[in-house]
Amino acid sequence: MPKSWKVAVIGSGDMGKQHVKGWQAAGHEVVSITDIDASRASALAQECGVPTVYQDYKEAIAEPNVEIVSICLPLAFHAPVTIFAAEAGKHIFSEKPLARNPEESAAMEAAVRKAGVRFGLGFQRNLSQGVHKAKELVQAGTLGRPVFFECDSVAEIRPKRIMHDANGNMGPLMDLGCHYFIMWQTVFQSTPKSVYARGKVLAKERPELAHIQELAIDSAVVTVEYESGDVGVFTVTWGMPPKFRMKAREDRLFGPKGGITGGFNNNPSKLNLYIEDGVEELPLVTYKSLHKEQFDRFVQALERQGEPAAAFREGNDILLLTLAIFQSIETGEVIDFKAFCKETSR
Repeated sequence: MPKSWKVAVIGSGDMGKQHVKGWQAAGHEVVSITDIDASRASALAQECGVPTVYQDYKEAIAEPNVEIVSICLPLAFHAPVTIFAAEAGKHIFSEKPLARNPEESAAMEAAVRKAGVRFGLGFQRNLSQGVHKAKELVQAGTLGRPVFFECDSVAEIRPKRIMHDANGNMGPLMDLGCHYFIMWQTVFQSTPKSVYARGKVLAKERPELAHIQELAIDSAVVTVEYESGDVGVFTVTWGMPPKFRMKAREDRLFGPKGGITGGFNNNPSKLNLYIEDGVEELPLVTYKSLHKEQFDRFVQALERQGEPAAAFREGNDILLLTLAIFQSIETGEVIDFKAFCKETSR
């Protein structure tokens, strides 16, 4: 009979709820939920049948029965909670992104390696069959090369205001873009060559954000050229007014022989393939829950003493690309990615 691991979930917001339900669906026991908002944590614990609630993550992690710490906190807390959990000898699964900067990431990785525990990162959307069907078709040459991958996201200002904090979750380029950036890397099977981006703060006059000292860039157009010659384009805004009704466009991937449309990393049931004057519907297997799937794979890595599907290497790759995007916005220049990585690592 498979082992049921005991998990402490840290954070009880929307993603915390996804983690609790994902771990339970994967057959594991969530033994506690932690949040500084005790009433929110208690409500989630009651809904999901979790016996214990904490306000202090250190108390939750210190419990001897806890084997895995599942982190669903704002980005600024990923490093301290990961380091504390590693030093307590617990395995760690953290929501993306990895960290705010390479210094935080290095400290996290050093603590994990020293403790001999495992660390996994929540790139669950990259497990979607839409991503892997796109990779298959691109690598088979079905669309020809190079290919362009266009992604789009349009939203009103986020209800979680910390998403707009330049010192918090650092806006959509950090918080959301990482899903698209790792998808491009997976589909192209290549590394970035150059980065060019333009960005603005469209919501700077919104009274709902007046309490934030430094607003993150909330709207941008990003272009990344890969060593393979392929190009990823990401257009995003989180700066629109409340109840804004315009929706994002469907993602598009196209090359000299044809194209594909669909919600590639949103667990789609189908994609549409366009070759010459024909259109073919490509049915896909969908997962009941991408969160359950990522936890299944993380536990398999624990039990086989292997590396999780996404961890520090993947997290650092995407962190460096995101920082290069920020530098391009700041300087107005095209960033040579290899040179940027060398300079950043000094």
